Amino acid sequence: MVNRNLTIPSHLIAKANDSAAETLLDDWQWLIQSKFSPVVMTALGDYFLSDETGRIHFLDLMCGECTQVAASLEEFDALCNDRELRRRWFVGFLVMELRKLHGELEIGQCFGCKIPLSLNGKLEASNFERTDIGVHYSVLGQLQQQVKSLPPGTKIQNVRIE
Repeated sequence: MVNRNLTIPSHLIAKANDSAAETLLDDWQWLIQSKFSPVVMTALGDYFLSDETGRIHFLDLMCGECTQVAASLEEFDALCNDRELRRRWFVGFLVMELRKLHGELEIGQCFGCKIPLSLNGKLEASNFERTDIGVHYSVLGQLQQQVKSLPPGTKIQNVRIE
């Protein structure tokens, strides 16, 4: 994972194994068709990615969306100093609570939701646990692909994870 000395506080970041970084996006190819390089992963597992032109994109696993957030790494780093953006992207209030409840993350772990938000899970500490990043990415990638076209409030009868 490429961090390039960003000014993001380390307690807001998860550390993936560098060798596994590329395979994490396998179950997200339905959303991400371009070639992306990892920049930094949040403690909740969301990924900031750089495209071939250097633009920075935010892969929000809980919403199943990937949006451009900056035109360059330098602009992204500057935006991370904005308290409101940092709060939205890194959800620091929740991460601090999760670290108190569950301890520090190991390399290859993030805080993952037990019940995904897209299945009516809550953005609260009781819905999160330390989890393997690879499992987190695979499960949420498959789930978000299956529910992406459903209107809000649709009752889900069955989810298939391979």
